[in-house]
Amino acid sequence: MAAMNPRTVHLALRGTMTALAVLAAVQVLLAGSFLSGHYPVLRWHMITGFAMVVVALVQSAVIFLPGRRQREPSLPRMGLLIPVLLATQGILGVFRVLELHVPIGVLMAVGTVHAATWAWKTPLPGAQPAAAAKVEVAA
Repeated sequence: MAAMNPRTVHLALRGTMTALAVLAAVQVLLAGSFLSGHYPVLRWHMITGFAMVVVALVQSAVIFLPGRRQREPSLPRMGLLIPVLLATQGILGVFRVLELHVPIGVLMAVGTVHAATWAWKTPLPGAQPAAAAKVEVAA
């Protein structure tokens, strides 16, 4: 098993944030299918929502692993807020409060893609810039 160093933790964050973005995209597709009259997909929409909560809970634990001082100061707040927002979103959906469930879902889908983009754009801790690596190879 790999040691829990800041680099490994950031890779785990990339994984959880990417998983949330993919699940959010699936949610959008399932919601669109439901709104088009394919009612059985509503069950899969709910199951995917539960999966998102589980991934968000894992992510909130990962955020507090080593290397947290090198990450954005707002990341712990976001990491704790996402599972709460997803659970609230699920409650709104179960009780059919669609006037809130749909727009919040759209904002969350955009937000998860933004978070995944941040995770992939942020360099891994301890990684050498590509230019420095090329200079060392050429020398």
